[in-house]
Amino acid sequence: MPQLDPATFASQVFWLVVSFAVLALILWRIALPRISSTLESRQQRIDTDIARAEEIASEAEGVLSAYEEELAKARASAQEELHKAAEEVIAETEARNNALTETLAANSEAANQRIETARAEAIANVSGMVEDIARQAVERLVEATPDSSTVSSAVNAALEERT
Repeated sequence: MPQLDPATFASQVFWLVVSFAVLALILWRIALPRISSTLESRQQRIDTDIARAEEIASEAEGVLSAYEEELAKARASAQEELHKAAEEVIAETEARNNALTETLAANSEAANQRIETARAEAIANVSGMVEDIARQAVERLVEATPDSSTVSSAVNAALEERT
């Protein structure tokens, strides 16, 4: 093998140093600047993307806070509307209840008057019958015809004691 011949070692080392120097020079002048510029552009793009992401995040936070503020306003408005509607319903219900109470009171008063009239008529009808019955009872027991004014006053006194 000619590579292991000690006579060619010097030329091999020379060409090794020359090849290494040329390769190092090519890498130093051409490849490394390109790699460096690519890494720098990537880093700049990453930094730009991070800055843009931070801007978007702050915008999103602003939008979220505005949304929450509007949502709170809408909820407060809805609560206010519900409260107003409830007050209106309560007022309307109270008005209806008052009107119904007045109607029922009037109906009750009219019914009481009708009852009182019916009662007076019943008492008048009953008093006439009671007078006849009392007169007949006195005639049978005493065998004398009592005076109609006496029977009438006795029946009226008895009815007044009952009422």
